Amino acid sequence: MKDIKTKKVVKGTIKTLDKASVAAERMKTSYAKTKEKAESSYRAKEASPPEYAADNILRGEEFIAREGGYKLNKLGKKNFEVTKNNIINRRLQRSVKTKAVSVEKLNKGKTLIKGNKRHPVKGKTPVKITVGNIRQRNFAKQFAQKNIYASKQGVKKSKRIFKAVRASVKSLVAATRAVVSAIIAGGWVAVIVIIICCLFGAAFYFFGDDTANDYIPVSSEVEQYDGIIRKYAKEYGIPEYVELIKAVMMQESGGNGTDPMQSSECSYNTKYPNKPGSIKEPEYSIDCGVHYLSVVMKAAKVGSPVDIERISLALQGYNFGAGYIDWAIGKYGGYTKANAVEFAKLQGGSYGDTDYVDHVLRYYPYGKYSYDIVFTGPGKLGLPIKGMTQKNISSRFGPRNSPGGIGSTNHKGLDIAFPTGTHVLSCESGKVTHAGWMNSFGKCIFVDHGGGLVTIYAHLSKINVAEGQKVARGQFIGEVGSTGNSTGPHLHLGVMVKGSYVNPEKGYLSIPK
Repeated sequence: MKDIKTKKVVKGTIKTLDKASVAAERMKTSYAKTKEKAESSYRAKEASPPEYAADNILRGEEFIAREGGYKLNKLGKKNFEVTKNNIINRRLQRSVKTKAVSVEKLNKGKTLIKGNKRHPVKGKTPVKITVGNIRQRNFAKQFAQKNIYASKQGVKKSKRIFKAVRASVKSLVAATRAVVSAIIAGGWVAVIVIIICCLFGAAFYFFGDDTANDYIPVSSEVEQYDGIIRKYAKEYGIPEYVELIKAVMMQESGGNGTDPMQSSECSYNTKYPNKPGSIKEPEYSIDCGVHYLSVVMKAAKVGSPVDIERISLALQGYNFGAGYIDWAIGKYGGYTKANAVEFAKLQGGSYGDTDYVDHVLRYYPYGKYSYDIVFTGPGKLGLPIKGMTQKNISSRFGPRNSPGGIGSTNHKGLDIAFPTGTHVLSCESGKVTHAGWMNSFGKCIFVDHGGGLVTIYAHLSKINVAEGQKVARGQFIGEVGSTGNSTGPHLHLGVMVKGSYVNPEKGYLSIPK
């Protein structure tokens, strides 16, 4: 033992393991802090039902965290000890004469001589060792290296275990808040409802939900007509229903052929014969189809892009003819699949498509979901906050003094003052291209409305949408806050056209006095 050289320790040996041990200690400390935050995240009143619920759930958190921490510590210690012992064994198997010694040559299966003319071992008799000895040493070396690698993997696994424990704690904290809020708002009945929802949610997670992902994006052939669709949607007064028009086109033709909206038999087709497939100009087909869709939507009194009940009535009217709408309202008060079948039979059996509504809505991004939609005014863009007026604008577009010394002196939007938590609405239908933190904007959302038009909602306290999600005009997307460079609760609304900021009050928003 006295001849073992331990002064020089290479990467991957005991020093590295010591670092792993320190890292494990840090993770344990982090877990303790996480637990403390979880326990202090909600303080219910003493001897109240909320306190009872919170205590019980937090005890569950402690159990999961404690078990995770125990396994983390046990696994780390085990890997550390195993590898440390293997390294020591590896050194014991080394010859004590290894320093400044080289192997001159290997005589196949015979002997090796330690020391040579260049590197003699002074005062020492050359030591003979066999090939088997070298192989044994090499095996020990490889074995130790494998164990070092295994130890590193064990540490990584321990980190993953810790992250899982931390995520569990966070989830349980959120559950605690939800249950406590439910007790306060609606008593124990609300708690039972939440528990049932959680159980069904877990079932969907493990076994899948057939209806959760049944939205089918329209084809690239349909998307190529985006500009033309927007043109005629605006002309016929339904600019917020571009996605619905695309869904109709997808069902009618998939965007293929010279009559993509299948408008040949439409009464607005005055240029070609009223026979299937007679229209030879795609743009003319879109013109006629959008015109007719706008008529049936007005007859059905569609109120918003997510007014699915009336949209369904309008869509079946688009397929059957406008006469169906008056008949369905007069006899049943609106659309049902059953009355669509009845109407088809009255017309002589195989009349139109009785499943037309379902067929179209599978391509409509708002067809299977419900949203908190608010009517937001008649402007080109809707108001971002319900009920806002000119009096709520605290800073307008253009040059200004820097608020608090942190705000821009060239303001590229409108600051709209409202209390933290006030609902922020999407000014127009579109796709969320950013939802998260962005420098001085703090928590912010970017929505792309197509045609180069983008709206920005900054300094939010909460974001309720995800990147890539489609939103409707007037949809609740976030909450007013004061994140980023902000001197108080407000919404910063920016409007960009083809990459340049424009004044939202110049032709975009109609803000009442």
